[in-house]
Amino acid sequence: MQLPLGLGASLSYKVRDMEQAKFTTGFALLLLAALVINIGYFAFSIDPLDVSVSLDESGAIETFQLAYIAGATALFFIAGLLQHKAGRMFSIGMAVLCIVFFLRELEVDRVGPITTYMNSKVFRIHEAVIIIAVACVYLAFRWRTVGEIARFVFSKSAWPFYVAAIFLLIGAYCDSQHGTVSMQIKEEIAESASYLALMVTAAGLCYQHSRHSEHKNGINALIISIFMLVLVGAYAHGLYVLT
Repeated sequence: MQLPLGLGASLSYKVRDMEQAKFTTGFALLLLAALVINIGYFAFSIDPLDVSVSLDESGAIETFQLAYIAGATALFFIAGLLQHKAGRMFSIGMAVLCIVFFLRELEVDRVGPITTYMNSKVFRIHEAVIIIAVACVYLAFRWRTVGEIARFVFSKSAWPFYVAAIFLLIGAYCDSQHGTVSMQIKEEIAESASYLALMVTAAGLCYQHSRHSEHKNGINALIISIFMLVLVGAYAHGLYVLT
């Protein structure tokens, strides 16, 4: 099976050398198309005069955000399993970061001690402590790969991750402008674009590395299944909430 629009072919990425990652024009156009569709969908579907449903924590756009993050998490984990050394460490790290984003966006009603704990500041502190502790232990055993990862992160090849970061910063800025519905809408749309950029990038990395596996067809089918399940599921829920 092949990903649409030549997703894998437009990404040149060597398994053992992160510095060789090249996101080409084809990949850029695919990512741009996905972002335009996402931003356009929410820009035209959210009514500024009645945003109580759309922007609710259980509303359409929040559901899309959670779906995008879940898809990115799964795809980064798969990409990590298909790689070695620095590549694996980077992809698994991105998956863990996506889990952090997922927990940040997840809102649950306080119906018991567990959900009350999950909505508390103590949970956020415990979450941070655990992640930092695990990261420190992991880095202690993989410290030789840190240099290679750093060179990739600060290179032009990492531009899709900067696209996601820029949208996240835009969302944070809009969130800081309290009190206006317009800014709230822009915040949520920017965050959804950031998470979608991560999912598309994860799909590209994952698909490219599947080419080196003897189970290529099965892995490609899994990638496409995750990608389509996220999009179709979130879109169907979004239509239900918005109507």
